[in-house]
Amino acid sequence: MKTIMIFLSITILLAGCTSKPDYRAATNGSAGHSEQKISEDRYRVQFKIYSNSVADATDFALLRSAQLTQQEGFDWFLITSKETFIESTKTQPATSIGLSQNRQTLRQCGLLTCDTYQRPSTQMDASISLSSQNDRKEVNTVLDIRMGKGMKPNDDSYHAQDVIDNLGNKATE
Repeated sequence: MKTIMIFLSITILLAGCTSKPDYRAATNGSAGHSEQKISEDRYRVQFKIYSNSVADATDFALLRSAQLTQQEGFDWFLITSKETFIESTKTQPATSIGLSQNRQTLRQCGLLTCDTYQRPSTQMDASISLSSQNDRKEVNTVLDIRMGKGMKPNDDSYHAQDVIDNLGNKATE
């Protein structure tokens, strides 16, 4: 029982260490958000994520655009350009074959004596892994945005606070 508890504790600890939140600032080309100021009211916002859903990258790019809009003192933003890049890699099945040769010791005992024999023992192993765990895609969404104050100019623009209210909880899941 004690061994099971130790094993479970280590497993949970390692799982917690390996999982990273999806919404974070990107560092050195890693997953996350980054932005580049183009002019006083224009930015390029990029979000890179490893996911099976293209919509996640777009949602996070919109959320970062809304946060940046408020951070810069504006009320709304308009997407002037949007690009999404998807890079998918397939994992090939992994195969392995192993061969080992050992010596097996046998002991046969009678009423008065025991005889010990050694004989060669050959063992062959083969395995095929058909795991598809690495089917996630690298998704990059790049938005060029223009920010403004006051009333939204048209229906294609986003009110920054509305976007934060509607998508903000997705960043903390």
